[in-house]
Amino acid sequence: MSATNAINNALIVTAHPVDNSLSNSLAARIAGKLREQGTQVEIADLHAEGFNPAMTRADLDLYHGDPTALPDDILREQQRVELADMLVFVFPVYWWSVPALLKGWFDRVLTLNWAYKVADDGRIVGSLRDVPVRLIATGGSDLTGFDKHGYSTAIQTQIIEGVFGFCGLKNVKLDILYQADTATPEQVEDFLQGLENLE
Repeated sequence: MSATNAINNALIVTAHPVDNSLSNSLAARIAGKLREQGTQVEIADLHAEGFNPAMTRADLDLYHGDPTALPDDILREQQRVELADMLVFVFPVYWWSVPALLKGWFDRVLTLNWAYKVADDGRIVGSLRDVPVRLIATGGSDLTGFDKHGYSTAIQTQIIEGVFGFCGLKNVKLDILYQADTATPEQVEDFLQGLENLE
């Protein structure tokens, strides 16, 4: 993974409950590579940190216009994002989507008037700084299965455009390690090597 274009700080967000999972292993390897290139890396392990993915009353009050309702845990996550010159999300594909924990992170952290705004003419305008976003997923199926069931299109619509594009992030790249449950160490290594050329 390249640390070009002034990527001084990277935030890696993981959402897997098992410490030695493939997802967490990939995150650690990516973090190591970025650090070798001189990038400061913070890993936000949502499971280990006990992040609450469920919307709270305060979250809804914030959405409805009360800026004093910003929960402390969300302020912390937003500060992490603001410091990052690159965002990396490493996650397993569950039921053709992101894990509930990561979906809850999107729901709660990407708040109105921080991640996006409503313009005077009613248009939604993304307001996050347009940094590179890398989505690194592990999937149990192969590419043919993803295409057959529409997930290749769905992730483009739901996540790349529907989450990150909505918030003003345009440089979003997705890499999926297919058939991850049966991947050999060599296949995992090949996958990681393929990430080296991402900018």
